[in-house]
Amino acid sequence: MSESVKISRYLVISAIILVGGLILGFIISKSDPSFGERLLVLFEEMVGNDIIDDEPWMMAVQLFLNNLEACAIIFIGGALLGIVPVLILGLNGLIIGGILEVVRKDAGDIAVLASIIPHGIFEIPAVITSGALGLMLGDAVWQDLSGNGFASGEATRLGGIFIRYIIPFVAIAACIEAFITPAVLQLVT
Repeated sequence: MSESVKISRYLVISAIILVGGLILGFIISKSDPSFGERLLVLFEEMVGNDIIDDEPWMMAVQLFLNNLEACAIIFIGGALLGIVPVLILGLNGLIIGGILEVVRKDAGDIAVLASIIPHGIFEIPAVITSGALGLMLGDAVWQDLSGNGFASGEATRLGGIFIRYIIPFVAIAACIEAFITPAVLQLVT
């Protein structure tokens, strides 16, 4: 199997897990609004309150570090036979879907799109690609345990891809989320 076909397959799997969680979170929150509301409060307590009140440049740094950490855990967690990327992608999708339904109900569809699209163009592919790299790492570990591979060599190669693509995408997304997304939200709300 060619490298592009292999990565494409894992990108699709990673996207399906994330989107599946998102849809499930949206559906649960729609049928039980308290689910999404509790997720929103939890998110604000854990992440939002620390970031929202900062200057945009500090907000960008914090967003970058938070999102880079999440992407790194998704990728490196793949060493546990791909279990961690599946769990984190699914859970993140569930949380985001639940929260988006609350925001959609309160602020409307346009506000939801305005809050996601500007930085999501870079952040979502970074998360999905981190998941794909984590799943590929899990496959490499499995192959190594089966005597058919060399996981450390594959981990090094995949780590290079992470550094070349994920870090810049997360940095761009953080800057857009700190400087541009709030301005877009002000225009539509």
